[in-house]
Amino acid sequence: MKSCLLSFSTGKGRGPVSGRGRQVYELAKVTLRLKKGPIIGAGQSTWNNVHVHDLSDVYALLVDAAIAGRTDPGLWGTDAYYLTENGEHVWGELAQSTAEAAANLGFIPEGKAESIDLESAKQYAGFESLSWGLNSRGRALRARKILGWQPSRPSLLEELPEIVRSEWQSLQK
Repeated sequence: MKSCLLSFSTGKGRGPVSGRGRQVYELAKVTLRLKKGPIIGAGQSTWNNVHVHDLSDVYALLVDAAIAGRTDPGLWGTDAYYLTENGEHVWGELAQSTAEAAANLGFIPEGKAESIDLESAKQYAGFESLSWGLNSRGRALRARKILGWQPSRPSLLEELPEIVRSEWQSLQK
């Protein structure tokens, strides 16, 4: 049995090592450090997102299908390529929303976002910052159809204040 699962996730993870995601958490950290939301290029790059607990539900559904011995067409093998998403965001708008969340929490003076060159972004956030200027879009059609998956956790924008708060706390250590 072979399958592949791809996603960009938000929310606090349940694992024993790190409950922190990557791209948006780095965006929040850089926003706090620069006191502005960083925008790469025109800020129009679009990505999907999914809450990490919704993502783990897909893994659980795949495990349940394996335990049950399911052999539905397309469930396993070369066609078993699953995307997960529960919405999408435009990176420039997300940078603005992140800055606004940081300002609303009193961590930066004002909620503004401005362009930053890619080299500076990489110095602050490493390879994660590259995603802020790239597109990555897909639909979770197979997960919904074959596995009956329905995401139900909070949206990225609902999670954003907690992401900013967690990055603020991390920077205070």
